[in-house]
Amino acid sequence: MATKKKPSGWANPRAKPFVGGRYRWTQLLELYGVKVGQRRARRHEGSLLDFPPILQIQTKSGCNGECVICPQRKIREMFPEASMSDDLFRRILDQCLGERNLHGVGFVLQNEPLTDPTLFEKIRYFRDHVPSSAMAFIVTNGTLLTPEVVPVLMDSGLDAMHITCNGFAREDWEAINRGKSWDVFRANLENFLRQDLSRVAVMLSFVRNNLYRDELKKAVRYWRSRGFRCFIHGINNRGGMVDEYEKFARPIDREPAFPRLRKILVRKILGCCPYPFLQMSVLADGRALVCTHDWSRKQIIGDLNHQSIREVWNGPVMRGIRRKHLAGRAKEIPSCEYCDVFENVAFG
Repeated sequence: MATKKKPSGWANPRAKPFVGGRYRWTQLLELYGVKVGQRRARRHEGSLLDFPPILQIQTKSGCNGECVICPQRKIREMFPEASMSDDLFRRILDQCLGERNLHGVGFVLQNEPLTDPTLFEKIRYFRDHVPSSAMAFIVTNGTLLTPEVVPVLMDSGLDAMHITCNGFAREDWEAINRGKSWDVFRANLENFLRQDLSRVAVMLSFVRNNLYRDELKKAVRYWRSRGFRCFIHGINNRGGMVDEYEKFARPIDREPAFPRLRKILVRKILGCCPYPFLQMSVLADGRALVCTHDWSRKQIIGDLNHQSIREVWNGPVMRGIRRKHLAGRAKEIPSCEYCDVFENVAFG
C-alpha cells in the first residue's frame, strides 16, 4: 500500500497554518482576529493598542516581470527603485522583540523579493532575533527559484512561501506573465518538488480571472497530484492601477457558486476591509502604507525612520482611517477610493 506523502512544512511548527487542511481554518481565525480588532478600534477611537499581527517589509523594490494583472510597469515609471538599508531593517526588527501579537513577517511588498541579493541574510537575522513563534514568509513569481537559489533560501529560516502560478497552458501563462519564461518557471517548480520540503510550507497561488478560467480546476488538480498545496483567490484592481483589469476580471454572475457565496458571507461578517486591522506595510525607504494594495502610495501613514511601529500603528492617521472604514466611509480615503479588494474579497 502506497504511503501518503506528507504536506510541505509538516516538520515546522511555525508553518502549521499552511499544512494539510489547516489553511482555511487559519483564514477563519484571521477573520475572527479582525473582528476583535474592529471592536477594539470602536472602543478606543480607532486605536488597536497592540502591535500589527502581520508586518510586510519591502527589502528591495522592483520586479523581474511585468504581469498584466500587476501595475509594476507604472510603478517603475513613478518611483525609483530602492533598497532598505541594513540599519533601518535591523531597527524595524528590533522593535518586534517581545511582541506577542506579531504572527508573521513577510519579506515582500509590491515586489519580487528574490531580486534582493541580501534577502537570505535578512531572513536569517529575523529568525535569530525575533520570537520563534513568528512566521517568516515570502510571495514569489517563481522564475528566480533557480537550483542555485533554492538550497540557500531553504536554509535561511524561511517558514512559508507562496508561488504565484497564473496559468496552466504555456500560452495563458505567458499572456499574463509578461517578460518571464514559461520553460524556466516550470523547470524551477520541477526542481523544487525534488527538495526536502519538510521545513518550508509551499503553496501555489492562483488568481481567478477570465483568461484561464476553464483550465483553473485542471491546473489545481494537476499540481495537487504533484505534491503542491494550491490556493485560489479573487482578482483585484490594485487600487485602480491595472489598465487591463476589466479584461481579466470575472463578472460575479460567471463565478462558481462557492466563491460567490464566500464573498457575500465574508463581506457580511467583516463589514469592512480587514487590512487596516491586520497588517502594516513598510516600503524600502521606511515609509509605511495604509495597505499592501496602495501601489500608487496615495496614503502614507508614517515613517519608521523617525517613528516606532507602535506609534504609526496607533497614530492619528491610522486611527482616522480605521474610523472611516468602520463607518462605511472607506471611499473617502485616497488609497481606498478606487480599490475593490473588499468587494471582491481578494485577500487571505
